[in-house]
Amino acid sequence: MSNQITGRLVYIGQPQEIPSKSGGNPFLKREFLLDATTHDPYTGERSQYENVLPLEVSGDKCAELDQFRTGDVITVSFALQGREWTNQDGQLKRMVSIRCYKLEGRQPMHQPASVPAQQPSPTQTPTMAQAFPPDVDANGNPKDDLPF
Repeated sequence: MSNQITGRLVYIGQPQEIPSKSGGNPFLKREFLLDATTHDPYTGERSQYENVLPLEVSGDKCAELDQFRTGDVITVSFALQGREWTNQDGQLKRMVSIRCYKLEGRQPMHQPASVPAQQPSPTQTPTMAQAFPPDVDANGNPKDDLPF
C-alpha cells in the first residue's frame, strides 16, 4: 500500500555520499523538508500546528529533486520501513525510516531560463488564503471529475 503526502518544499539539501562500511559503493542520500501543515478548505486559514517533515531520498532519486525549487508544491509517495538490532550493551533497539520513492509536482515546475515563463492572467491572481493550487491536467487546465 502506498502512502502519500502533499506539501510545499521548504528546503532541499545537497546530495551526501555515505561511505560503505564493507568497502563497496557509497550510499547516496539527499534530505528535504516538506511543509504539510493543513489549511481549512473553506477559509484557507493555516493550522496553528505546524507539520514540517524532514524526508530523504536515496540513490537515483537524489537527482529528481533537481527539478523542484523551494516553494514548489509536491506529492511524495513513501513507504514506512522498520528494523531492529541489538546494540553493544545488549539492548534491543528499533528504528523506523520513511523511504520516499516517488516525487510529483502539483504545479508547473520552474522552467529553464531559455523558455519564457507564462504570466498568469489577471483572473488567476494567487491569494494567501489559497492552501495549494488546484489539480491541473498536463495542459495546466483545472481538472474536474464530472462525467460530462
